[in-house]
Amino acid sequence: MADALSTDRIKLDQTLHGYSEGHRLINGSFKVPQPDARIMLVLSDASGSGNRIPLEGYLTGYPLADSGKYVLARTWAAPEMNRPGCVWTHSLLIDFADLARLRSAGDLLDLFRRPTGAGLSGFASQLAVEVTKSPTAVPSPYLERARQWVSALYGKPKVKIVSERQGPEDDGLLVSIWMQQWPRLRRAFRFCSFSADDRSTSADTFDLQLIDTGRSSRLRIPEGVVASSDEQGEWVATLLDDLERPARSGLRQFLRDVGSDVTNGRAAMISLVHLHIALEPNAGPLRLADAVSEFERLGPGQGRMARAAVARAVLTRSGLEDRQLVNFALQQVRAERDLFGVDPAIVGRALFRWKADLLAEDLADDDPLHHAVEAALPEADADDLVKLIEAVPEAAPVVLRFRRDVIEWASFWRIASIDAIGLIRSLDVDHNQATRIVIALVEAGRDDCSMAVVDRFGIGPVVAALSRLDVAGIRSRIGWVRVIAQRTDDLAEGMADGGLWYRPLLFLLAETLDPDAVPNSIGIDPWVKAVERTRTTDDVAGEDLLAAFLFNRARGWRSRSAGRLFFLSTQRLHEAMASERLPGAAWRIVKPRLPYGSIWRDWDQCEKLRRAVVENFVDRDLPPAEFGTVVDDGTLWKELVDLAADSSRGRRYLDRVRSALRSDGGAWWAERAKLIDRKVK
Repeated sequence: MADALSTDRIKLDQTLHGYSEGHRLINGSFKVPQPDARIMLVLSDASGSGNRIPLEGYLTGYPLADSGKYVLARTWAAPEMNRPGCVWTHSLLIDFADLARLRSAGDLLDLFRRPTGAGLSGFASQLAVEVTKSPTAVPSPYLERARQWVSALYGKPKVKIVSERQGPEDDGLLVSIWMQQWPRLRRAFRFCSFSADDRSTSADTFDLQLIDTGRSSRLRIPEGVVASSDEQGEWVATLLDDLERPARSGLRQFLRDVGSDVTNGRAAMISLVHLHIALEPNAGPLRLADAVSEFERLGPGQGRMARAAVARAVLTRSGLEDRQLVNFALQQVRAERDLFGVDPAIVGRALFRWKADLLAEDLADDDPLHHAVEAALPEADADDLVKLIEAVPEAAPVVLRFRRDVIEWASFWRIASIDAIGLIRSLDVDHNQATRIVIALVEAGRDDCSMAVVDRFGIGPVVAALSRLDVAGIRSRIGWVRVIAQRTDDLAEGMADGGLWYRPLLFLLAETLDPDAVPNSIGIDPWVKAVERTRTTDDVAGEDLLAAFLFNRARGWRSRSAGRLFFLSTQRLHEAMASERLPGAAWRIVKPRLPYGSIWRDWDQCEKLRRAVVENFVDRDLPPAEFGTVVDDGTLWKELVDLAADSSRGRRYLDRVRSALRSDGGAWWAERAKLIDRKVK
């Protein structure tokens, strides 16, 4: 490769061919390998006999494969020689890599010089040319001629194209079309701007040759097709627009970007132009799909960079949502370790939406899509992932491996194909996530999972989940309440340590449990601790039922805190009975533990309640101070004292109550002690 003088200049080699005892190499800065030297010897000679070479000469362009260089040559007639038909040919040899850097051939044309007399020594050194950043625009008067040439060149890509030479401006137009091509096509393109005979060989065909208008040279180019404007497609207009306004058009850069691995030569131009048009922002998915289908007909393995351009556009631009296009894009990026530079998360999101079934495959670690999935899952919307699993249940293991939070969504647990119980049994999560999972299960109505949940996580997460609901909400999930109600030891622990205190949940547990079910082997009754941690609510029926439950438990055998249970239940229960508001469920709880009344007052349930309280305090010798404060209502407390004073045993107990009240020293307690004074001497 020629060394660059700077970032915007390249070095060129040059040769001069002419007559010296025959047509031969006269001078040059580069020793051309023998096979290429023979090609140059032939193509630097006159392009045919019997034709008058234009005064300005003509151009020939062709590659030297062995040398890795492209030859752009100008040939002039040499009438000063003593032999007819002699020519001078000045050839510029451009390294293939440097040829790709050129945007315009104008500076190359300026380097050509016709030798004069003894001035043959200046061709032995290299030349330097500035890399022009802006292509040369084709003036509008020449566009119709350009239409004929590009229409023929790319519309009939397998044949030789011929056209009549009209004047020296044809040289500039020809090299402008050459410069429009992507580098790979450019270095393979063969042309001659003045041919008397076909310059092609059996191995190398000239793409475009201009013939003398005054002679029948056309007949000397077998199978040559005359350039015409038969093709009128949009692709022609796009090429012409790029020739006329190259600085505004994006076509040329697109061709450079995507043509590097297209080996179809001229046959690929129309497909690439259509692809460029279809990738414009205002083009829709149907147009792009058609362009992709056309491009794929070039053959498998063609145009990796073109495929990459489509993939990037489809995966990163809105408005191109099309299953066929996305499948194409995913196929392309899957073949590339770096996903063609597309953000892996973007590829992953497209995969989730359009090709989720691939997640059911066991994607290998070195599969580019595996990387895309890993990148997309963390930032994916959980609801979208749930929908993905619903559509492709086999994708669940992959999704859950990266996004365990998906199981915190109720919609996930509504998926019928999910083995919910098996999944629950396999989970290893902390209390907080277990609670979120149970909340989702409860919301999803998965009561069938309640036993598996409690077996795996205990009652704590269930209690936490149910404690987010009101009474109606908990009642609608009564299956969960019944399951935790079976874990009485766990309930006792939860109530004792403060994990279970939510009053609406206590209401439902009171409906479900036997009052003696929860153990109280040591310390304060768990029910006492739970109820005392919360305040009375406005739910009259729930509070009355809870009072009935606590009263029943106080009358039972299990609690070690009967006195405090009576304190938490007696007054409210008495008021409910007196006002006849006690609901049926509460009656069913309290009635079995009420004592029998006198035959004449069996109807008086309030009296039975008072008698039950007194009997328990006196007969079970409950703490006297607790009897002194068992109710706040003074009238009700006086009635309890009266009942206790009816028996000698009761009076002895009241004496102890009086002592306990006076030992506290409070005024309220002292008043109650005075009341006992009037009953007990």
